[in-house]
Amino acid sequence: MKEKDLNSLVKKLQFCEHCGFCRAVCPFLEAANMEESVGPRGRKTLFLSLFEGNVKPSPRLAQKFYMCGVCRACAVKCPQGIDISEVSVQARNAIIKANALNPFMKKVADSLVSGVKSGDIFGAAATKAKWAENINIPNSSDTVFFASCMDTSMAYGELLVDVLEKFGWAENTLMSLSGFAQKLGVIKFFDTFLGGKNDFYRKSLVNTVNLLNKLNVKFSYLGDEEPCCGAALHTYGLLDEFAEHAKKVYKAFKEKGVRRLIVHNPICGGVFKDEYPRYVDGWDIEVKHIVEIIADAIEKNGIRLRLPEHTKVVFHDPCYLARFMNIVEEPRIILKAIENLELIEPPNNKRETKCCGGGGVELIYRDVSMRAAVNRVSELSIGDPDIISSCCPVCALMIKKGIKNLNLKAKYVDIVDLVANSLSPSS
Repeated sequence: MKEKDLNSLVKKLQFCEHCGFCRAVCPFLEAANMEESVGPRGRKTLFLSLFEGNVKPSPRLAQKFYMCGVCRACAVKCPQGIDISEVSVQARNAIIKANALNPFMKKVADSLVSGVKSGDIFGAAATKAKWAENINIPNSSDTVFFASCMDTSMAYGELLVDVLEKFGWAENTLMSLSGFAQKLGVIKFFDTFLGGKNDFYRKSLVNTVNLLNKLNVKFSYLGDEEPCCGAALHTYGLLDEFAEHAKKVYKAFKEKGVRRLIVHNPICGGVFKDEYPRYVDGWDIEVKHIVEIIADAIEKNGIRLRLPEHTKVVFHDPCYLARFMNIVEEPRIILKAIENLELIEPPNNKRETKCCGGGGVELIYRDVSMRAAVNRVSELSIGDPDIISSCCPVCALMIKKGIKNLNLKAKYVDIVDLVANSLSPSS
Protein backbone atom coordinates (compact mmCIF):
# COMPACT_ATOMS: atom_id res chain seq x y z
CA MET A 1 0.00 0.00 0.00
CA LYS A 2 1.32 3.42 -0.96
CA GLU A 3 2.02 5.93 1.84
CA LYS A 4 -0.87 8.18 0.81
CA ASP A 5 -3.22 5.17 0.87
CA LEU A 6 -1.97 4.21 4.33
CA ASN A 7 -2.57 7.76 5.52
CA SER A 8 -6.03 7.58 4.02
CA LEU A 9 -6.73 4.37 5.95
CA VAL A 10 -5.54 5.97 9.19
CA LYS A 11 -7.71 9.00 8.52
CA LYS A 12 -10.75 6.80 7.94
CA LEU A 13 -10.18 5.08 11.27
CA GLN A 14 -10.72 8.43 12.99
CA PHE A 15 -14.39 8.16 11.99
CA CYS A 16 -14.94 5.01 14.06
CA GLU A 17 -18.06 5.60 16.18
CA HIS A 18 -17.17 2.92 18.76
CA CYS A 19 -20.66 1.48 18.23
CA GLY A 20 -19.43 -2.10 18.65
CA PHE A 21 -21.33 -3.49 15.66
CA CYS A 22 -18.05 -5.04 14.44
CA ARG A 23 -17.59 -6.82 17.78
CA ALA A 24 -20.96 -8.52 17.38
CA VAL A 25 -19.97 -10.22 14.11
CA CYS A 26 -16.25 -11.02 14.53
CA PRO A 27 -15.94 -14.84 14.64
CA PHE A 28 -12.47 -14.75 16.15
CA LEU A 29 -13.38 -12.34 18.94
CA GLU A 30 -16.12 -14.79 19.88
CA ALA A 31 -13.71 -17.74 19.63
CA ALA A 32 -11.07 -15.89 21.71
CA ASN A 33 -13.47 -15.47 24.64
CA MET A 34 -14.28 -11.85 23.76
CA GLU A 35 -10.76 -10.55 24.42
CA GLU A 36 -11.14 -6.93 23.29
CA SER A 37 -7.65 -6.57 21.82
CA VAL A 38 -8.38 -9.43 19.39
CA GLY A 39 -11.63 -7.88 18.12
CA PRO A 40 -11.94 -5.33 15.30
CA ARG A 41 -12.32 -2.34 17.61
CA GLY A 42 -9.35 -3.41 19.71
CA ARG A 43 -7.18 -3.99 16.65
CA LYS A 44 -8.16 -0.58 15.31
CA THR A 45 -6.94 1.06 18.53
CA LEU A 46 -3.71 -0.96 18.51
CA PHE A 47 -3.07 -0.10 14.86
CA LEU A 48 -3.41 3.62 15.49
CA SER A 49 -1.00 3.30 18.41
CA LEU A 50 1.42 1.38 16.18
CA PHE A 51 1.11 3.97 13.39
CA GLU A 52 1.70 6.83 15.85
CA GLY A 53 4.69 5.10 17.43
CA ASN A 54 3.10 4.63 20.84
CA VAL A 55 3.51 0.84 20.70
CA LYS A 56 6.34 -1.10 19.14
CA PRO A 57 6.10 -4.16 16.87
CA SER A 58 6.47 -7.35 18.90
CA PRO A 59 5.43 -11.03 18.83
CA ARG A 60 2.75 -10.22 21.42
CA LEU A 61 1.34 -7.45 19.23
CA ALA A 62 1.51 -9.76 16.20
CA GLN A 63 -0.77 -12.23 17.98
CA LYS A 64 -3.60 -9.67 18.03
CA PHE A 65 -3.42 -8.97 14.30
CA TYR A 66 -2.82 -12.55 13.14
CA MET A 67 -5.86 -13.79 15.07
CA CYS A 68 -7.99 -12.34 12.26
CA GLY A 69 -9.36 -14.31 9.31
CA VAL A 70 -9.46 -11.24 7.02
CA CYS A 71 -13.12 -12.13 6.42
CA ARG A 72 -14.54 -8.57 6.14
CA ALA A 73 -17.57 -9.30 8.34
CA CYS A 74 -16.66 -6.15 10.27
CA ALA A 75 -16.67 -4.01 7.11
CA VAL A 76 -20.20 -5.14 6.19
CA LYS A 77 -21.55 -4.18 9.62
CA CYS A 78 -19.59 -0.94 10.12
CA PRO A 79 -21.76 2.20 9.61
CA GLN A 80 -18.64 3.96 8.28
CA GLY A 81 -17.60 1.04 6.05
CA ILE A 82 -14.27 0.63 7.85
CA ASP A 83 -12.52 -2.61 6.90
CA ILE A 84 -10.48 -3.79 9.88
CA SER A 85 -9.31 -6.76 7.79
CA GLU A 86 -7.19 -4.28 5.82
CA VAL A 87 -5.94 -2.85 9.13
CA SER A 88 -4.83 -6.35 10.16
CA VAL A 89 -2.97 -6.87 6.88
CA GLN A 90 -1.20 -3.50 7.11
CA ALA A 91 -0.22 -4.11 10.74
CA ARG A 92 1.18 -7.52 9.81
CA ASN A 93 3.23 -5.87 7.10
CA ALA A 94 4.69 -3.39 9.61
CA ILE A 95 5.43 -6.18 12.09
CA ILE A 96 7.17 -8.30 9.42
CA LYS A 97 9.29 -5.34 8.30
CA ALA A 98 10.30 -4.79 11.94
CA ASN A 99 11.35 -8.47 12.11
CA ALA A 100 9.05 -8.88 15.11
CA LEU A 101 7.44 -12.26 14.38
CA ASN A 102 8.02 -15.15 16.74
CA PRO A 103 10.15 -18.05 15.36
CA PHE A 104 7.16 -20.20 14.37
CA MET A 105 5.36 -17.45 12.48
CA LYS A 106 8.63 -16.50 10.79
CA LYS A 107 8.93 -20.09 9.55
CA VAL A 108 5.33 -19.95 8.29
CA ALA A 109 6.06 -16.72 6.41
CA ASP A 110 9.24 -18.15 4.86
CA SER A 111 7.35 -21.29 3.84
CA LEU A 112 4.63 -19.23 2.15
CA VAL A 113 7.13 -17.18 0.16
CA SER A 114 8.94 -20.33 -0.97
CA GLY A 115 5.70 -22.16 -1.83
CA VAL A 116 4.16 -19.30 -3.80
CA LYS A 117 7.34 -18.83 -5.83
CA SER A 118 7.38 -22.54 -6.66
CA GLY A 119 3.81 -22.38 -7.96
CA ASP A 120 2.08 -24.16 -5.08
CA ILE A 121 1.43 -22.76 -1.61
CA PHE A 122 2.13 -26.15 -0.03
CA GLY A 123 5.24 -26.83 -2.09
CA ALA A 124 3.44 -29.55 -4.08
CA ALA A 125 3.89 -28.05 -7.56
CA ALA A 126 5.08 -31.40 -8.93
CA THR A 127 1.66 -32.99 -8.36
CA LYS A 128 -0.76 -30.07 -8.61
CA ALA A 129 -1.82 -30.91 -12.20
CA LYS A 130 -2.19 -34.63 -11.49
CA TRP A 131 -5.99 -34.31 -11.15
CA ALA A 132 -6.24 -33.47 -14.88
CA GLU A 133 -4.05 -36.29 -16.22
CA ASN A 134 -6.96 -38.26 -17.68
CA ILE A 135 -9.00 -35.30 -18.87
CA ASN A 136 -8.71 -33.82 -22.32
CA ILE A 137 -8.50 -30.05 -21.80
CA PRO A 138 -7.32 -27.78 -24.63
CA ASN A 139 -4.69 -25.16 -23.85
CA SER A 140 -5.33 -22.59 -26.56
CA SER A 141 -8.34 -20.56 -25.33
CA ASP A 142 -8.15 -17.02 -23.95
CA THR A 143 -10.54 -18.22 -21.21
CA VAL A 144 -8.58 -20.19 -18.60
CA PHE A 145 -9.86 -22.44 -15.85
CA PHE A 146 -7.71 -21.53 -12.85
CA ALA A 147 -7.61 -24.70 -10.75
CA SER A 148 -5.83 -23.13 -7.71
CA CYS A 149 -3.15 -24.89 -5.69
CA MET A 150 -5.46 -24.67 -2.67
CA ASP A 151 -7.89 -27.00 -4.46
CA THR A 152 -5.27 -29.26 -6.02
CA SER A 153 -3.08 -29.56 -2.92
CA MET A 154 -5.33 -28.85 0.09
CA ALA A 155 -4.83 -32.43 1.25
CA TYR A 156 -1.26 -31.41 2.12
CA GLY A 157 -2.61 -28.42 4.02
CA GLU A 158 -5.07 -30.64 5.89
CA LEU A 159 -2.27 -33.01 6.83
CA LEU A 160 -0.10 -30.13 8.09
CA VAL A 161 -2.94 -28.68 10.20
CA ASP A 162 -3.77 -32.14 11.62
CA VAL A 163 -0.15 -32.76 12.59
CA LEU A 164 0.20 -29.31 14.17
CA GLU A 165 -3.00 -29.87 16.16
CA LYS A 166 -1.63 -33.13 17.58
CA PHE A 167 1.96 -32.05 18.10
CA GLY A 168 1.66 -28.30 18.61
CA TRP A 169 4.39 -28.37 21.24
CA ALA A 170 6.83 -29.13 18.41
CA GLU A 171 5.46 -26.59 15.92
CA ASN A 172 8.83 -24.97 15.22
CA THR A 173 10.43 -28.32 14.41
CA LEU A 174 7.46 -29.40 12.31
CA MET A 175 7.52 -26.21 10.23
CA SER A 176 11.27 -26.60 9.75
CA LEU A 177 10.75 -30.17 8.54
CA SER A 178 7.94 -29.02 6.22
CA GLY A 179 10.17 -26.31 4.75
CA PHE A 180 13.04 -28.77 4.36
CA ALA A 181 10.73 -31.24 2.56
CA GLN A 182 9.61 -28.47 0.20
CA LYS A 183 13.19 -27.55 -0.68
CA LEU A 184 14.13 -31.19 -1.32
CA GLY A 185 11.04 -31.69 -3.46
CA VAL A 186 9.94 -34.77 -1.50
CA ILE A 187 6.41 -33.44 -0.90
CA LYS A 188 5.35 -35.18 -4.13
CA PHE A 189 5.91 -38.58 -2.52
CA PHE A 190 3.05 -37.84 -0.09
CA ASP A 191 0.55 -37.78 -2.96
CA THR A 192 -0.25 -41.50 -2.92
CA PHE A 193 -0.40 -41.54 0.89
CA LEU A 194 -2.97 -38.73 0.76
CA GLY A 195 -5.14 -40.52 -1.82
CA GLY A 196 -8.55 -40.18 -0.13
CA LYS A 197 -7.93 -36.64 1.05
CA ASN A 198 -6.72 -35.64 -2.43
CA ASP A 199 -9.81 -37.15 -4.04
CA PHE A 200 -12.09 -35.19 -1.71
CA TYR A 201 -10.77 -31.85 -2.96
CA ARG A 202 -9.76 -32.71 -6.52
CA LYS A 203 -13.06 -34.31 -7.56
CA SER A 204 -14.64 -30.83 -7.47
CA LEU A 205 -12.11 -29.73 -10.09
CA VAL A 206 -12.91 -32.70 -12.30
CA ASN A 207 -16.64 -32.01 -11.96
CA THR A 208 -16.08 -28.31 -12.71
CA VAL A 209 -14.28 -29.17 -15.95
CA ASN A 210 -16.94 -31.71 -16.92
CA LEU A 211 -19.69 -29.14 -16.30
CA LEU A 212 -17.90 -26.50 -18.36
CA ASN A 213 -17.61 -28.99 -21.21
CA LYS A 214 -21.27 -29.96 -20.89
CA LEU A 215 -22.23 -26.28 -21.02
CA ASN A 216 -20.08 -25.84 -24.16
CA VAL A 217 -17.79 -23.30 -22.53
CA LYS A 218 -14.54 -22.93 -24.46
CA PHE A 219 -11.63 -22.87 -22.03
CA SER A 220 -8.10 -24.06 -21.41
CA TYR A 221 -6.00 -25.08 -18.41
CA LEU A 222 -2.40 -24.08 -17.80
CA GLY A 223 -1.48 -27.28 -15.96
CA ASP A 224 2.01 -27.26 -14.45
CA GLU A 225 2.45 -23.69 -15.71
CA GLU A 226 -0.41 -22.34 -13.59
CA PRO A 227 1.02 -19.92 -11.00
CA CYS A 228 -0.12 -19.57 -7.42
CA CYS A 229 -2.36 -16.50 -7.06
CA GLY A 230 -0.34 -15.42 -4.01
CA ALA A 231 -3.37 -14.83 -1.77
CA ALA A 232 -1.54 -16.10 1.30
CA LEU A 233 1.23 -13.52 0.84
CA HIS A 234 -1.35 -10.75 1.07
CA THR A 235 -3.24 -12.36 3.95
CA TYR A 236 -0.12 -12.78 6.07
CA GLY A 237 1.07 -9.23 5.38
CA LEU A 238 3.90 -10.00 2.98
CA LEU A 239 2.81 -7.09 0.83
CA ASP A 240 6.06 -6.34 -1.01
CA GLU A 241 6.33 -9.98 -1.99
CA PHE A 242 2.65 -10.03 -3.00
CA ALA A 243 2.98 -6.93 -5.17
CA GLU A 244 6.01 -8.36 -6.97
CA HIS A 245 4.35 -11.74 -7.43
CA ALA A 246 1.05 -10.27 -8.70
CA LYS A 247 2.89 -8.32 -11.39
CA LYS A 248 4.70 -11.49 -12.51
CA VAL A 249 1.44 -13.44 -12.64
CA TYR A 250 -0.24 -10.73 -14.70
CA LYS A 251 2.69 -10.66 -17.11
CA ALA A 252 2.55 -14.45 -17.50
CA PHE A 253 -1.19 -14.32 -18.16
CA LYS A 254 -0.82 -11.61 -20.79
CA GLU A 255 1.98 -13.51 -22.53
CA LYS A 256 -0.37 -16.48 -22.82
CA GLY A 257 -3.20 -14.30 -24.12
CA VAL A 258 -5.45 -14.81 -21.08
CA ARG A 259 -8.46 -12.51 -21.06
CA ARG A 260 -10.79 -14.32 -18.68
CA LEU A 261 -10.36 -16.58 -15.64
CA ILE A 262 -12.89 -19.11 -14.36
CA VAL A 263 -12.26 -20.16 -10.76
CA HIS A 264 -13.66 -22.71 -8.35
CA ASN A 265 -11.74 -21.38 -5.36
CA PRO A 266 -13.26 -18.01 -4.36
CA ILE A 267 -10.11 -17.06 -2.46
CA CYS A 268 -8.16 -16.94 -5.72
CA GLY A 269 -11.16 -15.34 -7.43
CA GLY A 270 -11.50 -12.68 -4.73
CA VAL A 271 -7.80 -11.86 -4.80
CA PHE A 272 -7.75 -11.61 -8.61
CA LYS A 273 -10.92 -9.52 -8.68
CA ASP A 274 -10.41 -7.33 -5.62
CA GLU A 275 -6.70 -7.15 -4.72
CA TYR A 276 -4.85 -7.44 -8.05
CA PRO A 277 -6.33 -4.17 -9.41
CA ARG A 278 -4.81 -2.37 -6.39
CA TYR A 279 -1.34 -3.77 -6.96
CA VAL A 280 -1.14 -4.29 -10.73
CA ASP A 281 -1.41 -1.29 -13.03
CA GLY A 282 -3.68 -1.99 -15.98
CA TRP A 283 -5.20 -5.21 -14.59
CA ASP A 284 -7.86 -6.05 -17.18
CA ILE A 285 -8.59 -9.76 -16.81
CA GLU A 286 -12.21 -10.74 -16.21
CA VAL A 287 -12.80 -13.13 -13.29
CA LYS A 288 -15.80 -15.46 -13.04
CA HIS A 289 -16.71 -18.05 -10.45
CA ILE A 290 -18.09 -21.37 -11.68
CA VAL A 291 -21.39 -20.79 -9.82
CA GLU A 292 -22.00 -17.70 -11.97
CA ILE A 293 -21.65 -19.76 -15.13
CA ILE A 294 -23.86 -22.61 -13.88
CA ALA A 295 -26.55 -20.22 -12.59
CA ASP A 296 -26.57 -18.35 -15.90
CA ALA A 297 -26.97 -21.61 -17.81
CA ILE A 298 -29.86 -22.68 -15.55
CA GLU A 299 -31.71 -19.39 -16.09
CA LYS A 300 -31.14 -19.36 -19.86
CA ASN A 301 -31.38 -23.03 -20.76
CA GLY A 302 -33.48 -24.60 -18.01
CA ILE A 303 -31.08 -27.46 -17.23
CA ARG A 304 -32.83 -30.29 -15.42
CA LEU A 305 -31.27 -31.19 -12.08
CA ARG A 306 -32.64 -33.84 -9.75
CA LEU A 307 -31.42 -35.69 -6.66
CA PRO A 308 -32.65 -39.28 -6.26
CA GLU A 309 -34.30 -38.58 -2.89
CA HIS A 310 -35.39 -35.70 -0.68
CA THR A 311 -32.29 -34.03 0.76
CA LYS A 312 -32.00 -31.08 3.12
CA VAL A 313 -29.08 -28.84 2.17
CA VAL A 314 -27.71 -25.78 3.96
CA PHE A 315 -25.37 -23.50 2.03
CA HIS A 316 -22.44 -21.76 3.69
CA ASP A 317 -21.42 -18.58 1.85
CA PRO A 318 -17.59 -18.41 1.74
CA CYS A 319 -16.34 -14.99 2.87
CA TYR A 320 -14.38 -14.53 -0.34
CA LEU A 321 -17.35 -15.45 -2.52
CA ALA A 322 -19.83 -13.20 -0.71
CA ARG A 323 -17.71 -10.23 0.38
CA PHE A 324 -14.78 -10.15 -2.07
CA MET A 325 -16.48 -11.38 -5.26
CA ASN A 326 -19.96 -10.13 -4.24
CA ILE A 327 -21.65 -13.36 -5.31
CA VAL A 328 -24.58 -14.49 -3.14
CA GLU A 329 -27.63 -15.20 -5.30
CA GLU A 330 -26.08 -17.57 -7.84
CA PRO A 331 -25.57 -20.50 -5.41
CA ARG A 332 -29.22 -20.20 -4.41
CA ILE A 333 -30.37 -20.13 -8.03
CA ILE A 334 -28.49 -23.40 -8.52
CA LEU A 335 -29.71 -25.15 -5.38
CA LYS A 336 -33.33 -24.08 -5.85
CA ALA A 337 -33.24 -25.56 -9.34
CA ILE A 338 -32.43 -29.06 -8.05
CA GLU A 339 -35.51 -31.24 -7.61
CA ASN A 340 -35.80 -33.08 -4.26
CA LEU A 341 -33.44 -30.54 -2.65
CA GLU A 342 -34.77 -28.56 0.29
CA LEU A 343 -32.63 -25.45 0.78
CA ILE A 344 -32.14 -24.30 4.38
CA GLU A 345 -30.88 -20.77 5.02
CA PRO A 346 -28.59 -20.62 8.06
CA PRO A 347 -28.20 -17.71 10.47
CA ASN A 348 -25.62 -15.24 9.14
CA ASN A 349 -25.95 -15.82 5.41
CA LYS A 350 -25.14 -14.08 2.15
CA ARG A 351 -22.98 -10.95 2.72
CA GLU A 352 -23.42 -11.37 6.48
CA THR A 353 -22.01 -14.90 6.41
CA LYS A 354 -19.83 -15.99 9.33
CA CYS A 355 -16.26 -17.15 8.69
CA CYS A 356 -15.57 -20.90 8.86
CA GLY A 357 -12.53 -20.35 11.09
CA GLY A 358 -9.91 -20.40 8.33
CA GLY A 359 -8.29 -17.35 6.79
CA GLY A 360 -4.80 -18.42 7.87
CA VAL A 361 -5.73 -18.65 11.56
CA GLU A 362 -6.10 -22.44 11.26
CA LEU A 363 -2.33 -22.81 10.88
CA ILE A 364 -1.05 -20.58 13.69
CA TYR A 365 -3.85 -20.41 16.30
CA ARG A 366 -5.41 -23.82 15.92
CA ASP A 367 -7.51 -23.75 19.11
CA VAL A 368 -9.14 -20.42 18.27
CA SER A 369 -9.69 -21.51 14.68
CA MET A 370 -11.37 -24.74 15.78
CA ARG A 371 -13.69 -22.89 18.15
CA ALA A 372 -14.67 -20.56 15.30
CA ALA A 373 -15.29 -23.57 13.03
CA VAL A 374 -17.45 -25.28 15.66
CA ASN A 375 -19.42 -22.07 16.21
CA ARG A 376 -20.13 -21.75 12.49
CA VAL A 377 -20.98 -25.42 11.96
CA SER A 378 -23.33 -25.24 14.96
CA GLU A 379 -25.21 -22.51 13.09
CA LEU A 380 -25.16 -24.49 9.86
CA SER A 381 -26.60 -27.54 11.63
CA ILE A 382 -29.77 -25.69 12.65
CA GLY A 383 -32.56 -27.34 10.69
CA ASP A 384 -30.84 -30.75 10.80
CA PRO A 385 -29.45 -30.74 7.22
CA ASP A 386 -28.29 -33.88 5.45
CA ILE A 387 -25.63 -31.90 3.57
CA ILE A 388 -23.61 -28.78 4.34
CA SER A 389 -22.51 -27.31 1.03
CA SER A 390 -20.13 -24.55 -0.01
CA CYS A 391 -17.51 -23.98 -2.73
CA CYS A 392 -14.18 -23.18 -1.07
CA PRO A 393 -11.38 -25.62 -0.18
CA VAL A 394 -10.56 -23.85 3.11
CA CYS A 395 -14.25 -23.78 4.10
CA ALA A 396 -14.42 -27.47 3.20
CA LEU A 397 -11.50 -28.24 5.51
CA MET A 398 -12.87 -26.25 8.45
CA ILE A 399 -16.48 -27.39 8.05
CA LYS A 400 -15.31 -31.03 7.98
CA LYS A 401 -13.44 -30.39 11.23
CA GLY A 402 -16.50 -28.76 12.78
CA ILE A 403 -18.74 -31.66 11.72
CA LYS A 404 -16.32 -34.16 13.25
CA ASN A 405 -15.98 -32.16 16.47
CA LEU A 406 -19.77 -31.93 16.90
CA ASN A 407 -20.31 -35.56 15.79
CA LEU A 408 -22.98 -34.55 13.27
CA LYS A 409 -24.60 -36.89 10.75
CA ALA A 410 -24.44 -34.21 8.04
CA LYS A 411 -21.69 -34.45 5.45
CA TYR A 412 -19.91 -31.76 3.44
CA VAL A 413 -20.51 -31.73 -0.33
CA ASP A 414 -19.23 -29.02 -2.67
CA ILE A 415 -21.98 -27.28 -4.65
CA VAL A 416 -20.30 -28.30 -7.93
CA ASP A 417 -20.39 -31.95 -6.84
CA LEU A 418 -24.07 -31.54 -5.93
CA VAL A 419 -24.79 -30.28 -9.43
CA ALA A 420 -22.79 -33.12 -11.00
CA ASN A 421 -24.72 -35.65 -8.91
CA SER A 422 -28.02 -34.04 -9.97
CA LEU A 423 -27.52 -33.97 -13.73
CA SER A 424 -29.81 -36.19 -15.74
CA PRO A 425 -28.25 -38.01 -18.73
CA SER A 426 -30.28 -35.85 -21.14
CA SER A 427 -29.20 -32.52 -19.60
